[in-house]
Amino acid sequence: MTRCDVRDDARNLGGPSGRRRWPEHVKAEMVLETYRDGVSVADVARRNGVSAPQLHAWRRAARDGLLPMPEEDALGLVPVLVAGNGGHRGGAGDQDIGPAIEIRVQDIRILVPGSFDPGHLARVIAAVRDAT
Repeated sequence: MTRCDVRDDARNLGGPSGRRRWPEHVKAEMVLETYRDGVSVADVARRNGVSAPQLHAWRRAARDGLLPMPEEDALGLVPVLVAGNGGHRGGAGDQDIGPAIEIRVQDIRILVPGSFDPGHLARVIAAVRDAT
C-alpha cells in the first residue's frame, strides 16, 4: 500500500467533524514502519499526515494487544534454543525460578519465569529496545 492509498483510506472515513478515522490495517502498517531500523516515529507520522503523539498511542495499543497486527509482521521470527533443565541455563548468581524463557536483546539477558505477565513483558522488551 502506498502513502497515497493510506491517506485516501483515511480521508474516505472522515466524519462530519472533519476528523480522519484511520482503518486498523492502516494504523498497523504505520506502527510496523516505526519499528524498522533507522526510522523515527516523527518521520512516519509526518509522511502520513498523523501527529506523532497519535502514532505513539497506536504503538502502545499494539503492544497492549488492543490494535490487531498482521501475524507475520507483528513480532517477527527469532531463533530459539531449547536447553535441558526446563530451558533454564543457570549462570553465576542465578536463582532457580523454575521453567523460564531466556530472551537476549544484543548483550542484555532477560530471564522470564512462566508465570510472568505477558503485558508487562511486552513493556520490558520495548524499554530494552528503546535503550539499545
